[in-house]
Amino acid sequence: MNESPESESLSPLAQLFTPAESEALAELMLSFDGGMLDFGELDGFLSALAVAPQPQSIERWWNALVGPEPEWEAEDEPARARALIERYYGMVQARVAMSPFDLGPESMPPLWSMTDEEEGDYDEEEIDYGDDEFDVDDSDLDDDIDVDDADDDEGLADIETVRAQLRAAIEAEPDLDQAVESDDADFDDDEFDDEAFDDMAEEDPEFLADDMDFSFAVGETWLSGFRYALSLQADEWRKVIEAEPPLARWLDALWRAADSVQGEGGSSGALPAMAPEAAAPEDAGFLALEAALRQSSERQEVLQLDEDQLLNLLPLILHQLWRRHRDGAESVSETLQEDARQALLNGEYQLRDELDDLLKLHAVPAGGMTLEQLDGFWTAQRAAGLEVSPFDQLERICGKDKVWESADEARELMQTLLAYWHQIGERLLRQPNPDDPGCFPHIEMPAKFDEAHPPKAAIGRDFALSFLAAIEDFPRSAKLLLMDPEAKHWLAPFEALAEGKSLE
Repeated sequence: MNESPESESLSPLAQLFTPAESEALAELMLSFDGGMLDFGELDGFLSALAVAPQPQSIERWWNALVGPEPEWEAEDEPARARALIERYYGMVQARVAMSPFDLGPESMPPLWSMTDEEEGDYDEEEIDYGDDEFDVDDSDLDDDIDVDDADDDEGLADIETVRAQLRAAIEAEPDLDQAVESDDADFDDDEFDDEAFDDMAEEDPEFLADDMDFSFAVGETWLSGFRYALSLQADEWRKVIEAEPPLARWLDALWRAADSVQGEGGSSGALPAMAPEAAAPEDAGFLALEAALRQSSERQEVLQLDEDQLLNLLPLILHQLWRRHRDGAESVSETLQEDARQALLNGEYQLRDELDDLLKLHAVPAGGMTLEQLDGFWTAQRAAGLEVSPFDQLERICGKDKVWESADEARELMQTLLAYWHQIGERLLRQPNPDDPGCFPHIEMPAKFDEAHPPKAAIGRDFALSFLAAIEDFPRSAKLLLMDPEAKHWLAPFEALAEGKSLE
């Protein structure tokens, strides 16, 4: 049998469950009443089954998947849904069985809800950099971003959009502004266009009265489905953490994340794996497993991960659980810890490379900073604990002559700058370790080093010069502290590097 050209172009995983099958299943899921809400929740539930202590079949959990009374519109829909879910489950099983380092981006489960926004939309709640020192005046953005052809009304509108989006991201910082108010179940306050649901409301008068809210945070439905499946097999998972206690902190982190991603507004109540308000008999497994995870993880070192990092590590956690329960690996917690460290480090390297390319493209030609200069400048600011923003010196970073040709270019660089600012803060929180590459700042190293022909510029000089330049901008109170003899002693290496001297 010859394969179609379309199937030949698909990846191995996509061939196990094709885009056409995905569309068909998504349409059938509209009939699920009390079952899985979207692919995120379905994937989370099936992922938990795929890595469960004992092999699991779809048949056993059919009602949990489609709901107790699915509203099928045709006689063949139950059979079609079962066949498609079986195929999707097969894809999930294949995905968790492969090392994420080998599989790459396809190892990441679907974390966006079915209500995610159109491509190019920007949600102020999607960026949470958790930075206490995040404060920007609107004039910073107004003065430092320019657009080519000021007479072009469309171009001006685009850049005003960028400014508004950046301000929204800044104002979304929970440490400086009040948390986003919770939904009041009024569709006028939701983030999507209410008109898209007008037809539904006309056909079903109770639709708007159901307190339904399909606006979910990234990963919320996936984590709900995953936790739901765990709670249905609570006894088996409790035995797992009794046999290998270090796994408890990973599972507990995911368990807690199912609550934390909901934000201040909490869940819409439509997800099945939310913590019960009262202990009913059917909640016994949920509460027992939650208590076991809490008790076991409290005796261990806390995972120093934010929600974004934890979600990025999902493929590693799933793969190691699969190895333990399907591949005969007796203990996987140490391997998981090392894989997580390497994955986070790879993410840091990737962000550096992306920002390095963007600065070379946009900032350096306009007289702005290289990545090494930016790292030195921001490292000084973050180490000093000053109440400054990454946008305070946009003109200095991007160059006085920078003219943005499009809003997308400006947005891409600004978002990457925000992420790198956050990364520097995390780096400074680490315990100094010469064997940990994540502790080191970014310093350009020559591709080839020949002792007979050393590089013309001293290695680390740009970092040191920018570090000292940032100190020159410190407020007077901070500069007085640097007059202390001990502080001068610690600044000596930076001064030596800035002068092109060796530290040896």
